[in-house]
Amino acid sequence: MIKQMVIEKADRFFHLPPTAEDYLPRRERKKLLGREVLDLARFTWPIRPESEPPTGDTDTADEREVAALAEKSASWYARRFGVKVRPEKDIFVAGSIRQILNLTALSFFNPGDMILTPDPGWWQYRAAIALASAEPMMYHLSERNGFRPAVNRIPVNAARLAKGILLNSPHNPTGAALSAENLGELLHVAGKENLMIVLDQAFESLTDNGRPASFFALPGGRKVALELYSCAYNQGGSATAPAFAVGQPAFIGGLRDMARTFGLRLTRRQVNEGMAAETTLRARQEEVRRLVMQNRELADGLCRRLGLTPSGERNGPYFWAKLPGRKLSRHFCRRLYLRCGILALPGISFGEGGEGYIRLSLTGPTDDYHSAAKAAARFFLTSRERG
Repeated sequence: MIKQMVIEKADRFFHLPPTAEDYLPRRERKKLLGREVLDLARFTWPIRPESEPPTGDTDTADEREVAALAEKSASWYARRFGVKVRPEKDIFVAGSIRQILNLTALSFFNPGDMILTPDPGWWQYRAAIALASAEPMMYHLSERNGFRPAVNRIPVNAARLAKGILLNSPHNPTGAALSAENLGELLHVAGKENLMIVLDQAFESLTDNGRPASFFALPGGRKVALELYSCAYNQGGSATAPAFAVGQPAFIGGLRDMARTFGLRLTRRQVNEGMAAETTLRARQEEVRRLVMQNRELADGLCRRLGLTPSGERNGPYFWAKLPGRKLSRHFCRRLYLRCGILALPGISFGEGGEGYIRLSLTGPTDDYHSAAKAAARFFLTSRERG
C-alpha cells in the first residue's frame, strides 16, 4: 500500500518568470483610505461582445469557418501592409497571441537554445522560452536608443549562438515602434546569422508612425520572420477575439502540427468575433484610440505631479515614466498604493532593464485618471513627494 507519494514539478516550472500580478499587492483591497482603489496597472481591453453568444456558439468551429477567418485576416494584412499572403499556407489562427507564442517556442526552440529576448519586455516572452526549456539571452533596450534594439550593439558571438530573436512593436512597456528601416537592419542580421524572427505587433494599430512596417514588405523577410497579430487589438474586435500569425509555410505548418498535438480548437464564438472585427467594430476601435489619447494626456499630468519624467514613445496602450534619482520601482509603487490608493506596475516586472520606471495602462476609465490626480494632490506638494 502506498502511504505517501512525493510529487515534484518539472524543472521548467522553476524557470518561469514572475507575472505582472506577482508585483501587485498580495492582499489588494477594493477600498483604501476611505476611497476606491484606482487600478492603473492592469491592462483591460474596453471592447466587449455586442451581445450574448447564441446557443451553439461555444461549439468547435469547423475547418471551413476557420479557413474563412484566415482568408479575412489575409485580406486585412494586404490592405494594411500592401503585401499579399496566402491564407491556406501563410496564416495560422489561434485563440490568443500568448497561445501562439507558446506554440512557437514548443515548435521551433530546442532545450538549451539561446533566444534573444528584450529587456525590459513582456514577461510572457521569457515564459514561452522556459516552456521549451530554451534559454533567454537578454538584449538591453535603453532610453538612449529610444528603447529600440541596437543591432550594432548585439555581440557577434551572441547573434551566432542564438536560435531566434523576439521583437515587439509597439514595445510593451515603452511604446517604442519599429520603422521599416529598423526592420531592415534586423533582417540583415537575421539573414547573416540564420536567426528566426518573431515579431509581436499586437498594438500596431495604436501607433502614429505613418506607414505601417512589416517584414513581409522587405526582400527576404518572408524567409525568416513570423509576425503575430490580434483580431481584438489590431482590428477592433472584442477581448475574446482570436489572434493569427503570418509566416512562411514551414512556420505555419509547424504551428498547426503543434496545435493538433494539444487538441487546440477555436469555438464558433471566437471565429464570429474575429469575422466581425474591423468591419462592424471599426467605430469602436476609433473610440479606443480616442480613449488612449485622452488618458495619455492625463497620465502625463499625473506623472509630472508625482515628480516622474514621461519616457518612451506615445504609441500603444501604455504609459512609461521614469522615477527620480535611484528610486526602486517596486518600493515607489507600494508607497503610491498605500498613500494614494493608486495601483501602478513597477518597471522591474518587465526585467532588470525596467528598474527605475513604472508603467500605467491607458485603457481604463478616464474618470480613474481624474480621480488619481485628485488623490495624488493630497499627498504631494507641487511635483515632489513630501518628506
